[in-house]
Formats: sequence, structure tokens, C-alpha cells
Amino acid sequence: MKKDRHKKILDLIKENAIGTQEELASALNHAGYNVTQATVSRDIKELKLIKVLGQDGRYKYASNKTADAPTSERYLNLIRDMVLFASSSEN
Repeated sequence: MKKDRHKKILDLIKENAIGTQEELASALNHAGYNVTQATVSRDIKELKLIKVLGQDGRYKYASNKTADAPTSERYLNLIRDMVLFASSSEN
């Protein structure tokens, strides 16, 4: 049951711009899964979902595996530009 629900969550966030736990719970209930906000919260943690900025300017849930590459690349470039060296303190 949980595995099916997790798959449905991934499908829902891929197909729809879902930005809140309440929206996700509502979509799951509409799809036939009887869930509460607490269950959705646990599922979000277990699936390691993240929030990304959508094209409409609203944040939405996304799978950590499908996060947009340009954002990740932007962070890598920032780190490359900002970090000059790193050393250990031997503690």
C-alpha cells in the first residue's frame, strides 16, 4: 500500500504543480488513497521531496532525482568561484 502511494505521489508531482501538503493530500484522496496531512508529511520525508521554483513563480514539490539540472549547475559554479582552498583542523 505504501509503495503504491509513494508511486502515486511521484506521478502526481510530476504531472501537477503541487505546492503544499494539503494540495497533495487532496490529490491523493481524490485518487482513492485515504490519507491525512501527517501521512503526507511522512511520505514527503521518506521520498526526500524538495521544493523547486516553477515557471509560474510558485514553489512546487519535485523528486530530488528530477530537480532541474541548471539549478544544480548554478550551485556548483558558485562553489567553484567562491571556494579558494580548504584545509582540515586535525580535530
